[in-house]
Amino acid sequence: MKTVAVIVHWGPSAPTVDVAERLEACPSIAQVVVVANDQSARPPDLPAASAWLIPPRNLGFGAGFAFACRDHPGAEAFLLVNNDIRIDEATITACLHLLRGTNIGVVAPTLVNGDGLQSGAARLSPVLVAPRARRPPQDRPCEADWVTGAVMFIKMDVLRRIPFDGRYFLGFEDVDFCYRVRDAGWSVVLSPARAWHTGSTTISRGGWGYYVVRNRLWFTRLRGWRLRTTLVAATAAAVVLPRSLLLDLARGRGFATSALVRHGLLDGLGPIPPLGEPHADEPRAARWTAWS
Repeated sequence: MKTVAVIVHWGPSAPTVDVAERLEACPSIAQVVVVANDQSARPPDLPAASAWLIPPRNLGFGAGFAFACRDHPGAEAFLLVNNDIRIDEATITACLHLLRGTNIGVVAPTLVNGDGLQSGAARLSPVLVAPRARRPPQDRPCEADWVTGAVMFIKMDVLRRIPFDGRYFLGFEDVDFCYRVRDAGWSVVLSPARAWHTGSTTISRGGWGYYVVRNRLWFTRLRGWRLRTTLVAATAAAVVLPRSLLLDLARGRGFATSALVRHGLLDGLGPIPPLGEPHADEPRAARWTAWS
């Protein structure tokens, strides 16, 4: 399968250049594309064969990926990969072999870090819709409700029908995407082949507390889960917000985290923008925190 690897970039260029170099050396990858959401100039040490795309503005994670995909309509598959992931040719080959299956739309390797399993065959907790990972079988692939967007192989036929939802901007777009893929009849599969998370940065983590709260509420509302939406909102208001306020006070950092949670709750229950690219005012969390 003609496979294009896409890195959504933010911040220091060295980790992105390193991953691009590694992917350029993999025979299974036809093209490496970097989307510079921070609108930085192409690094001089980026491999010559790698593309460096600068979008008109910060598109966030899902829409940044879609921006790269539009430039490669002839691809048969895409590898969406963070710049803090190490993946070798054997794992790429194993995942692409699975992706050739007729009914398989998305494949991910088992992601591990220094503490062991980081992301296995993921589920959402039934009440609060919190991500949970369970250890997959060691010797065979298994189906998952969703897999992390940190490293994900996607069939082009899937993307033609089911694009990433850019309005999430940062967080939960991988969950939403996999659920819609499964709704359309494709399988989401986890391979026992492994990739490694090293802990660098691909996208800004500023305002993460805002997006965790807001996007989980948007996801439950878009799924039509009214009871779960009520429970998620109540937990954010009665547990998460007071806890973040106490932590802010204890650490003497003003009200940075609690402000993010509060605004995430308000926006999560407010109007949801139409499907597509993020709102023009993203990153919204930059209003209440340093975006870095």
